[in-house]
Amino acid sequence: MIARLRMVALLLGFTLSVAGNTWAAEETEEDSAAGLPDNYAKNYLVARSTMSPDKNFVVIYPTVDFSDSKEAKDFLVALKPFRILAPLPTKFPYFQHESHGGIGADWLNDGSATLITLESKWGPGDVFLVEFSGGAVKRITSLLDKVSEWLRPKFRAAKPKQEAYNDNYDFIFEQEEGKACSFEGNRLVKIDTKATNDPKGMSKHPWRFLVKAEWDIAQAKFTSQKIAPAGP
Repeated sequence: MIARLRMVALLLGFTLSVAGNTWAAEETEEDSAAGLPDNYAKNYLVARSTMSPDKNFVVIYPTVDFSDSKEAKDFLVALKPFRILAPLPTKFPYFQHESHGGIGADWLNDGSATLITLESKWGPGDVFLVEFSGGAVKRITSLLDKVSEWLRPKFRAAKPKQEAYNDNYDFIFEQEEGKACSFEGNRLVKIDTKATNDPKGMSKHPWRFLVKAEWDIAQAKFTSQKIAPAGP
C-alpha cells in the first residue's frame, strides 16, 4: 500500500513522507509527465524551470527513450487546457539526461514574453525570445541566431583563416557566469556573452570576441551592437 501511494505521488510531482501515522505530500523539483495527456505523457516531460508565472505555459521535452525519434521536439505548450503552442525552432532539442545540457526560462512579470535558454557544454546553445498575445505565441526570435548572422562575416573575413569550431558551427557562445540574455525592463533584451571557435584554448588561430548588444522587443531589431577582442 505504501509503495502504491508513493508511486501515485511521484507521478503527480510530489514525494510522500511518513512520520508516525501522519502522511505529508511535499512538492519535488523533478520534472515529470504530470498534467500531460496520455499521448504526450509517454514521451515527454514538463520542464518545471520554464513555467510561466501563472503556471499555464511551459516547455515540454523528450524523454531519453524518445530523444532519437525524428518527431522529437521541444514544445512550448499551454496546460489549461492542454494545447501545443509552438515547437522551439532548434536544431538540437533538449532531452532528458542530456550530457552538458539544460533548459530554463526567464519571464516578464506580466507573462507577455519569455527568454528560453537551451544550455550546451560551454554556454548557451540557443536562446529564444517568445512573445505572447491573447494566450497565443505572437513571435519567436532566436537571439543567438541573430547575433551569429551579425558576427559570421567578421569570422570568415578574419586573417589568418579561422578554423571552425566543428562541422555544425563556425563558433559557439561561451558563458562563465551570468546569463547571455536577460530582460532589461519590459522593452529590451540585453545580450552579454563571448563568441569563440576555441573554448579549449587549443587552436592555432583562436577567434574570441566579447559581445554586447541590446534587442528591442517591439521593433524586433538590435538597437546597439558592440564587440571587443577577448583574452585567452
